[in-house]
Amino acid sequence: MPIFSLALFTAFLTAFYMLRLVLVVFFGRPRSEHAEHGKESPLVISGPLVVLAIPAFFAGFGFFAKMFLPVPHADEGSHIVPILATAAMLLGVVVAFFLYRNRDSEPIDVGALRNRLYVDEFYRWLIRSTQELLASISAFIDRWILDGVGVRGASSATWGVGAILRLLQVGNLQAYAFFFGLGIVGLIYFTVFR
Repeated sequence: MPIFSLALFTAFLTAFYMLRLVLVVFFGRPRSEHAEHGKESPLVISGPLVVLAIPAFFAGFGFFAKMFLPVPHADEGSHIVPILATAAMLLGVVVAFFLYRNRDSEPIDVGALRNRLYVDEFYRWLIRSTQELLASISAFIDRWILDGVGVRGASSATWGVGAILRLLQVGNLQAYAFFFGLGIVGLIYFTVFR
């Protein structure tokens, strides 16, 4: 029953807002400077829309539905569902008609609705409390772990090894002979005494 109630409420809201749209846009007075000087669209724009509207209108009737899907039939049907759906739709039309007929402004001024149920404020708070926090954590990880340890750490290690190896490359033939002899002594010691 709750889902059916939501479906009825949706039928009411759909009819309400569709008639509100028609009354405000097509039968209402202009509400802004730009709307007062608005012009109809040229035939190059409205022509294709009319051509597309004709099959869209007839597509909703389902003339060809039996060709594509089998239509199941119930032995007995309940008439209360279409009656309630039609009543919800008519109630939405009547309420919208009496609220928005010949109006220049909104008939009911609710602060929460005027402020769009404070959805923008909620998103602003959500972004500040989650996205900004995650961005600062990500910036810390990027700056100190990835860049600090990964990039600068690897380059510093390479630079350090290069500095140590630079001490061995002195450019003096006597030093190279000494290191060569030291290496030979090390190899002999390692092979004989190990």
